[in-house]
Amino acid sequence: MIEYVNPLWAKKLSQFHLNGFADFWDTENHWFEDVNHRRDGWSGVITKHIGDETLFIKKQHNHNFKTWLHPFKGEPTFKREFDCIQRLQKLNIPTLEVIFFGIRENDCILVTKSLHKAHRCLSEVLDQTQQLSDDQIKIIAKLLKQLHHNNIQHTYPIPKHIYLNQDNSSMVLIDLEKMKYKLFRFQCAARDLYSFLKFTHHFLTRTQTELFFQTYFDDQNSWLKKIIINKIKRKLSRHHL
Repeated sequence: MIEYVNPLWAKKLSQFHLNGFADFWDTENHWFEDVNHRRDGWSGVITKHIGDETLFIKKQHNHNFKTWLHPFKGEPTFKREFDCIQRLQKLNIPTLEVIFFGIRENDCILVTKSLHKAHRCLSEVLDQTQQLSDDQIKIIAKLLKQLHHNNIQHTYPIPKHIYLNQDNSSMVLIDLEKMKYKLFRFQCAARDLYSFLKFTHHFLTRTQTELFFQTYFDDQNSWLKKIIINKIKRKLSRHHL
């Protein structure tokens, strides 16, 4: 068995009788969203209120992915997400706060603090306002740049995976299990910038799209920058059609 408990939360968890894997696993399953079934396994999310905080408890059974170290049985997908969160923390990149993580045989649990108290999901913002401010565009471009500077590709930085804090001074990316390390930074940029703009470009003015590129590339004037931007614009044009 593997267990990690955030030391800053240990006392509070104990007060609410959440002392280990079994306590989290036995928490009643009122699913936050539809359970994801795959082959002989499943994965789902519930919420748990402790005091004035809300926790997301992600449970999965036999929901694995193959790795070079585990080519047959694989590892839980939540293990990959936990590792990605730890990597971002070491790089001082804003990310989810892990409360508890554990593996017991074919079962896995990942518990994180809810972002909803201090952040808003970008998809909700767009549903309400139908637009993005220049400050929001800049903070998103800057975080993606910071991520890519470390050769990390998020893969799906779409609105429902982006959470902005209340004053638009920072943001957090979720859905990290598909995050990848890339040998070259331009690979990260080509994928992530397109993924973001594919779902947001119709909310942006042409000037704001240029602001997004300008903020990300920081006024670099290179042939590689031009190739990436032109490729993204061509793909967006085809998608729009």
